[in-house]
Amino acid sequence: MTIEYRQFTEAERRRFWTSLDRGFGGHYEPSEAQYRLDREGFTPEMSMAAFDGEEVVGTSGAIGFESAVPGGAIIKNAGVTAVTVATTHRRRGILTNMMERLLRQEREKGQPVASLWASESAIYGRFGYGMSIQHENFKIDTRKAVIKNSPEIPGKTRYVSPDEARKVFPEAWEAAVNSHSGIPRKDELSWDRWALGLGGGGDWGKPWLVVYEEDGRALGYAQYLVKELHVFGEQTHGLLNADMVVHSNPASHAALWNHLLNVDLYDTLSTWRSPVDDSLPWMLEDQRQLERKPYDGVWYRMLDVAEALSARTYMAEGSLVFEVEDSYIPEWGGRFELTGGPDGSTCVPTTKAADITLPTASLSTIYLGGAKLAELERAGRVEEHTDGSVALADSMFAAERAPWCPLMF
Repeated sequence: MTIEYRQFTEAERRRFWTSLDRGFGGHYEPSEAQYRLDREGFTPEMSMAAFDGEEVVGTSGAIGFESAVPGGAIIKNAGVTAVTVATTHRRRGILTNMMERLLRQEREKGQPVASLWASESAIYGRFGYGMSIQHENFKIDTRKAVIKNSPEIPGKTRYVSPDEARKVFPEAWEAAVNSHSGIPRKDELSWDRWALGLGGGGDWGKPWLVVYEEDGRALGYAQYLVKELHVFGEQTHGLLNADMVVHSNPASHAALWNHLLNVDLYDTLSTWRSPVDDSLPWMLEDQRQLERKPYDGVWYRMLDVAEALSARTYMAEGSLVFEVEDSYIPEWGGRFELTGGPDGSTCVPTTKAADITLPTASLSTIYLGGAKLAELERAGRVEEHTDGSVALADSMFAAERAPWCPLMF
């Protein structure tokens, strides 16, 4: 078997998407509008595929994102997506070969980092990815959950139609991008794709859309679905799924959660993609009414260590030499000297003795400030050579807010 790895051509687009959808258990049967958005939003240049003859047996690609890092700088970020291998071609090294080519392709485009949501969390560590953004699932009994504490809410929350949401939600999203590390910007095509998917269907029906505004500016929004659960002649108990709660300041967060917890007739509320430092538990009178389940959200991968570390600022002043071991693409590793603080940073290759040795996956894990290096050291994923260097790294890499990424890609 000879596998060819390359970008698909326009003539091969449907075969690529059919293989991709099959990998996730679906059939590619797009409407004319959906196919147009697929064609415009995912070009052949973004892809890396595996071919067995004319058959597409592996798919992958990367979206050219921009997202914030600690300190507020917006950096390029290769959003890896559409990763599948045909069941007929499993365990033949296709994913390993395809992923390397995709990462090299994205580095050549000037992307310092890559990121992805992992369908299976055990896969990507061997390719140098580290779990960088953790999220939580919430489940709340709204009959018992009462908000006791709240910041001042100077704005208002109101329902909007899908057409109006398409106009005002992008402003709220951009406000969230500028308030949190890790959230990618969304272009017009992404919003068109989102709007096209609002048709709903099945038991859940169409989503409800609400926006929070202050002085005419959209600063947050919620998108949620409801479903009734009842037995004839008995009391109705419904479910509310808060599919998306996007906020950019304490007031927008509090206003949206006040709305969601007070929707009548739906007694169980669930949501996911909440940041791990969400303040909702501290707003409730009884935290026991909130069930929290942490899970891995977004995985990051260093493509250019020096550029990535230079892009962010650091909470404390300091200088450290890292020996970065990259077992997947060894030439991307090496020894790097980081000097930085709140006002800026530099990171350059060096021959100085290393203070800390760690794999690229561990460096990726702490990059946005979502994990402590000391925890990774206790897990055997970091080696300290200079006393106090791990503590210094944790002081430097700390962030005011946990990273967050409510966008699935």
